[in-house]
This record gives sequence, C-alpha cells and structure tokens, in this order.
Amino acid sequence: MPTDNVSGADNQQETCVDFYYFTGFCCGEGSFSLLKLSNRKSKKGGVYYTPDFTVSNAELSLLKEINNAVTGGCGIISKIKGGYNLSFRGKEKVKKAISFLDKYPPPVGDLFQSRLTLLKRAINLLEAEKGYRRSEVLRRKLESIRSQLSRIKKTAIPISKFPLKKFDKVSQGYFLSGVFDAEGSVGFKLNGSKKQPFFAVAMKDSKIVELFKDYFKVGNIHMRPKEKMIHYEVGAQSEVRNLLQEFFEKYPPKLRKMRQRVERTLRILNDYTQGPKHKNLGMI
Repeated sequence: MPTDNVSGADNQQETCVDFYYFTGFCCGEGSFSLLKLSNRKSKKGGVYYTPDFTVSNAELSLLKEINNAVTGGCGIISKIKGGYNLSFRGKEKVKKAISFLDKYPPPVGDLFQSRLTLLKRAINLLEAEKGYRRSEVLRRKLESIRSQLSRIKKTAIPISKFPLKKFDKVSQGYFLSGVFDAEGSVGFKLNGSKKQPFFAVAMKDSKIVELFKDYFKVGNIHMRPKEKMIHYEVGAQSEVRNLLQEFFEKYPPKLRKMRQRVERTLRILNDYTQGPKHKNLGMI
C-alpha cells in the first residue's frame, strides 16, 4: 500500500491490500474511452459524449469478482467473441471505477495513468457545463481528449511521465500478480532440441514491465518494436522454479487457466530436480 499516512478509520487499504490485484489486472486488460454516441432523443441527428471503462477477459467468474470489488457490481457484462466485456459506462459508473483506482492506484504505468487522467478531465468538463446544449468550446475540448486517447493507443506514447508511487512489497506483489494474470505467460518453449521453462510478461506500458525486473531481480527485458511492446522474461530453470514457488505462494493467480499453467510448470520443474523423469522435455 502507499506509505503516506492516512487516518486509521478511513484507511481500508490496510485490510484490503489484496485489492491491488484488481488494479494490476485492470492495467493489463482495461481500456478507457470517451464515446461519441447518437442522441436518439434528438430530431436533428445530435450526439452526446459519455466516458467508458471496459475490462475484457474470457473468464466470466473473474470479471464478476472485479465488478463487485471495483464498483460494487454496477458494471454490465456482455459476451464478445472469445470472452466477455465488463463495461462501466456513463459518468456515475466510471466515477465509481476511478474512485477505486484512486484508492488503490498503480505504483507505475505512464500509459494507464495517462488514459485515466484524460478520462477524469472529460468527466470534469461534462459536469462543469450544466446546460442542455453543449457549447462549441466544450465540444472541441472533448474531441481533443478523444484524439489524445486514440493517439496513445496507436503510438504507446503517454501524455506525461508520472512519478513512481512508494509502495510496500506486499502491495506491489498483489499488483504484479494482477498484471501477470492479464498479460503474462508461463510454461515451456523450444530452445533448439530442448524445452526451456519461461516466465514472461509483455505489454506497452514500459514502467510496469520494468517493475517486474526490479521486483524479482532476475530475468531480462527487450523491445518488440513492431508491436511497440516491452518484453520481460525469466528463462533459467532454477530462477523460474524459485519465482513460481515464492511469488505465487503469496500472490496466487485468480485466473483459472493461469493457475493451472503455473501449477503444471512448477510440478514438472520440481519433478525434474528430483530426478530426470521427464526425458521428453529434453532438459538435460
């Protein structure tokens, strides 16, 4: 949790530090938008602007848990190809999601915090103008925010660099566990004639990826320029095994398929260290 002093009565972070998992997952699977929609009540083809925060994943049960944790269940879950969208649409619902993210903020993440900042600006603008008719000045400001959100998505360049927040090790652990469920992978891959274990995270938010390296003190980071991705990977057998054992015992994955992959990888690595029972892996 942040180390800033907060009154004990209001500081729920002390008892809900595991909620940082949801912040991490939202950093990986969340998207912010300022939607421009047709106004069905208008006879002149009018439009209106509304903020939207959506989290996407294939596991319905996890999205339901996120919905309850982040906004008390006010989001709408809809089916999409290959999974589900959990959408918080409209000022009031998005404000609830933002309130959660302000309470459990990511320690790093320039892209995520850029999008969050822009959506906060949009909500402030929409709430400042109370009249039924939208002014041209307001329209231009809202369109500028829409353009900036689109530019961030295309270029992976934030609107600003945000300072690192001071977090304790436990809060960071839950945050990274959420990010890993959203953007990580673990298992074995071919390395010549052998199969090599790996633990990897790839995303566009470079500071979040760098936090994995700072936290675990092992592994390597490299760029994937075509995808504008930053890739962190641990490949040494002992390092992968120790990481899985020590980290996920404290901060277990909530995503069912990730939990199964971690358990399978760890089981094979532990069996191998006890004896070469898995010759088909070629890890000799």
